[in-house]
Amino acid sequence: MTHELKILECYADAKVAGDKLFEIRYNADRGFQKGDFITYIVVDNAGRRWYHPIDNMKFEITYVTNYEQKEGWVVFGEREVKK
Repeated sequence: MTHELKILECYADAKVAGDKLFEIRYNADRGFQKGDFITYIVVDNAGRRWYHPIDNMKFEITYVTNYEQKEGWVVFGEREVKK
């Protein structure tokens, strides 16, 4: 399954640089699982979308845990899928 997720520019920049290899996300409506794929859409605080280098990237979930998270939330690790 491929999930399309919104992300703020500061976090997208960290992902493109290879510094942010995880996400903390609400999961009750998504069902994130190891092996799922993620694409990101960069938005600003008002929800407006614009172009960002992450638009051309795809990520694979490598690990999912709900340990010490609020109800319905998970942390997942991910890595870029090289083309």
